[in-house]
Amino acid sequence: MAEDNFPKQTTIDSSKLFNIRVWEGIQYKFAKDLGIAIKVMSEDGKINTEESNFSDFYNILTSTEEGKKLCEINHENIDKEARFITLYADCVYYCASTYFYGKKFNIFVGIKERVSNDLLVKQLAEKAGVDYAELFAAYKSQTVFSDERLINIADLIVDLFNIVIELSVQEYITHMANKEKEEEIAKMSALMEASIIINSTRNLDQLLKIIMQSAEKVMQAEVSSVFLIDSERNELFFEVATGPKEDVVKKIRLKMGEGIAGWVAYTGESLLVPDVSQDPRFARRVDEQTQFITRSVICVPLKVRNQTIGVVQVLNKIGGGSFSKTEIKFLEALASQAAIAIENANLYEHLEERAEQLNKDLKNANMNLSIEKLRIESIVQSMEDAVLAVNSEKKIVKVNRVAERIFSIDGGRAEGRPLEDVVKIRDLRDNFTTVLAVKSITKTEVKFQMGNKEHIFAAVFAPIIDEKNEAAGSVAVFRDITEIKELDKMKSEFLNMVSHELRTPLTPIQAYSELMMVRNVDNEKVKKYADIINRETQRLGALIGDLLDLSRIDAGKGLSLALEPVDMNELMLTVYETFKNASTRHKIILTLPEKSEIILVDKNKIIQVMTNLLSNALKYSPDGGEITIKTWFDDKMFYGSVKDQGLGIAEEDLTRIFEKFFRVESEKVKKIGGTGIGLPIVKYILELHNGSIKVFSEFNKGSEFVFNIPKVKPQEDLNG
Repeated sequence: MAEDNFPKQTTIDSSKLFNIRVWEGIQYKFAKDLGIAIKVMSEDGKINTEESNFSDFYNILTSTEEGKKLCEINHENIDKEARFITLYADCVYYCASTYFYGKKFNIFVGIKERVSNDLLVKQLAEKAGVDYAELFAAYKSQTVFSDERLINIADLIVDLFNIVIELSVQEYITHMANKEKEEEIAKMSALMEASIIINSTRNLDQLLKIIMQSAEKVMQAEVSSVFLIDSERNELFFEVATGPKEDVVKKIRLKMGEGIAGWVAYTGESLLVPDVSQDPRFARRVDEQTQFITRSVICVPLKVRNQTIGVVQVLNKIGGGSFSKTEIKFLEALASQAAIAIENANLYEHLEERAEQLNKDLKNANMNLSIEKLRIESIVQSMEDAVLAVNSEKKIVKVNRVAERIFSIDGGRAEGRPLEDVVKIRDLRDNFTTVLAVKSITKTEVKFQMGNKEHIFAAVFAPIIDEKNEAAGSVAVFRDITEIKELDKMKSEFLNMVSHELRTPLTPIQAYSELMMVRNVDNEKVKKYADIINRETQRLGALIGDLLDLSRIDAGKGLSLALEPVDMNELMLTVYETFKNASTRHKIILTLPEKSEIILVDKNKIIQVMTNLLSNALKYSPDGGEITIKTWFDDKMFYGSVKDQGLGIAEEDLTRIFEKFFRVESEKVKKIGGTGIGLPIVKYILELHNGSIKVFSEFNKGSEFVFNIPKVKPQEDLNG
């Protein structure tokens, strides 16, 4: 069966998303009303809220600059594992923690206790430059809370903190979706404006400058230029160049094939170069003569009737970023408009001497213009977003194929009809009315039923402004963000599951460790309790390891392999010995080939793969049964499988089982703990070894996971 690829993830910097002002307001309110001290600090120290503390002691101590320095907390000196931490002035705080996109946040809530130390307070008073007697009295009068009270308050604050961060994520995702839509609309508007400009002026230099300025504006480029081909000398020359060095640039000529522009002119193919320093085709002499530093380039051919007459290029993304592949299509569309402008200008320039040929040339030019309009039409029709446009009278003028599908309308019959006769969703019609009235962009979300499911769309309504600055119509673009919303929900559920999974092993660890501390326990029970604590600690460590692996993968750092020669039979026996007595309800069977082989693998990573697969087999066969481990070899591959007699996987879930955070939506599975990250990590590790994994399953009859790894011998290279 076909294997699923990892879904693409966007790396999100939580320090940018965290709305510190909103949170400090909440923190301030809680501290004031409850009479407690609260402070939030990320483990790396990049996010650090000002402590909310209304005690007289804190206010007196921080009334001077030196006193404020005495209250500062150095995150590097904090015991990361301690629940109660002694901070400044021997005040003991409770430390709760939470995780967000791989970043750990410590939340300090206090105080639990403080030591009445005359000497300490006297030293603090001297350093801060405040009255000792007043400071000591305030120190002794600080409110002290019980352990239970602090823990309960801290849990509530952690929940509120997570909610504030999650809302920031939702706002960020919505902002990025709207920004992307604005860029698409800007590109469409630029193409429309270029088409209008072509018919409004015959000055070629002015036409090309306006078109290139549109390219710079939409693509956020520093400069742009248009080269034309001198066919007699087989060279390229600058027809238009923006920027302060225009006069110098226009004196430079390139041979066909020289530089990136020459290469595009010679091949007739578009080219994106993210870093010109790494491309041998780049002509450095142009930069040397202009004293301009080129970093990245998009260059596309200028074609008229399938003949390359020049090239258009834009240089350097403003802000130091790089151009994207999707921007090539936009520049190609603008280049087509520029080509039409050049062609039309040439036609008018030679009007008198080519009078007899004028009609034919004009027909060809109009035909090219029609082709370009059809190309724009094709772009709109091929968009994955729905596009719906109306004129100033709110009659439909354009419906693309996606809009036909989601609104269940026939585009051919809908065009020219009033909007209210075709679209029955009142909110959509009202937005068109508003945009036509105020002539400004409106962004919103709309929901409506498609089939048996409600879909959510990010909608952008934009006016179409004519040369008189009047609203000639309005265009709306709808992007289906249902999956993004579902992903938000899935991540929220994942955070809840991780919180539960982390607390589950912590409960017995805390309980049995407290029993050993407060009671006189005999050696046998100590051994029993220690065994439970060790087992739960290993479970907690495995979960944290999976989370760290997932964080590295999402951050784009990936996992590294420590390859070594490994006897695969010995490795499987090691795994078997670990799991053979893991459950009294299961019988674990190991089948190995008579002759083992030694291949290059990361031993610990393969053990991690087997541990995940066997743990899942035990977990998802709650009624017991046989679990079979089997390995075998052929000429090129090592194969392994883990088979159980458990709950199995429904056919519709098989294609998603290796997705991050995915868990089967069944009542039996919901009762079993899990985070949905084990199998994606297994798949990633095997792919690092150039291997793969498949699952074969039948609902309520069990599952079998089969994987393979290339047989790389110790003298070979894994990537060779």
